[in-house]
Amino acid sequence: MHRTIPGLRNLAWGAAAATIFVTTTYGQINDSVRGPASEANHFIETPKGWVHPKTPWGEPDIQANLNMMQAAGIPLERCANAVGRGNCDMNKAWRTEQELKQAIDAAAGRGDLGRQLIEKGEFGRALLSGVTDPATPQRQTTLIVDPPDGKLPAITPAGKKMALQMRSGWSLPGESPAYDSPADFDSWDRCTTRGMPSSMMPYRYNGGFKIWQAPGVVVFDLEMIHDTRVIYTDGRKPLPSAHKQLMGNSVGHWEGNTLVVETTNYRGNHAALINLAVVGSPAGNRFPHSDQMKTTERITRLNNDMWLYEIKTEDPVVLTRSFTVRYPMRNDPTYEWWEYACHEGNTIVPNYTNTSRAERANPPVEEERPAMTPAARGGGPGAAGGPPAAPQPVKISPEFAKQIAGRWVGRPQLAVMDYDIEVEFTPRPDGTLMGRLIQTTLPDPREPKPINKAFRNFTLVDRRLSWTFPNTQEWTYTGELSADGTAITGATNSAQGGILLTFRKK
Repeated sequence: MHRTIPGLRNLAWGAAAATIFVTTTYGQINDSVRGPASEANHFIETPKGWVHPKTPWGEPDIQANLNMMQAAGIPLERCANAVGRGNCDMNKAWRTEQELKQAIDAAAGRGDLGRQLIEKGEFGRALLSGVTDPATPQRQTTLIVDPPDGKLPAITPAGKKMALQMRSGWSLPGESPAYDSPADFDSWDRCTTRGMPSSMMPYRYNGGFKIWQAPGVVVFDLEMIHDTRVIYTDGRKPLPSAHKQLMGNSVGHWEGNTLVVETTNYRGNHAALINLAVVGSPAGNRFPHSDQMKTTERITRLNNDMWLYEIKTEDPVVLTRSFTVRYPMRNDPTYEWWEYACHEGNTIVPNYTNTSRAERANPPVEEERPAMTPAARGGGPGAAGGPPAAPQPVKISPEFAKQIAGRWVGRPQLAVMDYDIEVEFTPRPDGTLMGRLIQTTLPDPREPKPINKAFRNFTLVDRRLSWTFPNTQEWTYTGELSADGTAITGATNSAQGGILLTFRKK
């Protein structure tokens, strides 16, 4: 973990040569990307006359103490961190020179709240504030560089069925999972592994990535969940297909000075292909993969300080085509590896299961309230600057009551699976409006799971509705009833990110 932000303005690699770039077709990286700053090398220049170092035994020397976290602010998919806000250009693959400069200037002045609190001895607040490795602004707008639109490829029908069978400590909108055993949690919950290719992508903390070398072998040592991958480059063949491993079986070779690593023999569906450790990844931590998945990694040293990393993922069972992630990393000898203790002895499993069982045995009694006005700032005694005005029940018109009354069904736009959420609105004789979550089709669409609980924090302003789903993990929804009363269009959000969700009359 690195707690400083050195010289951000000096990290605008090749910014002077910047122009705006839109989606393009990407080739695999190799030695040819070295040279003047360009899109091919993510605008990181290789100085003229630079000679690639060699190990004492004559192989390319790529040993480093890398920090994945400088790319932590880049979402996996283009505009995945702007769901529902409508302020993101889906055709923009690179920041302009001016945009990069503005981002670097802003980052240089942000300080480090976690470090400041640690220095004060306020360790609890430091943790809650996010003791994270501050990201460095990058030129690219998404980790995915292929497909050219920066989006994940479509999931096959078989893949979506596999996703419905997966379990996780991270719930989906409308879902209240029951936890009874370790099988109800994903591999990241259990501190087993982040899986592949997710383990090779940046997260918000513990992003150290050390590369070690010895004759005929390269080791990828990962700080998070202390995964270590041993990659032989001595020409040996992969293990027989019967030998399956969580992180697969990796075999490497050199193409010039570029290391190429091919990994097969994955254990199917034992870890999410992409999990929530990656910003902008699909919610729920249930991205499946099969035992036919193959990853191909390429790592190219561009100069004394910068490495360019790429990983291509193929899975004919789950993915309709391959996708490729690429991002740069800086060699930072001062990067500190803090202990990654995960969740302190896997207490998440007994704590979740005990709490889940207790809540199911003694369901809490929740107050059922009609749609209210949002709390108005400064509307109470003393007017401006006073306490918020208390929310009041909203009175709806007969026309609105007629349009909204009844059951509505929505399907979250989630890449990895298809499921439906059913809600109900009931106008009352006093002119107020009640809202309830009726059921979802998780985990088996053939057997919808009844819930029948009132919305929490239900508000209504004109035709705009907002509520929190009454589940164990908070997902809020904000949407607007169309003028013709046929759709409620909006998005649902949580700590996991945002998902577009439109409800239509059942």
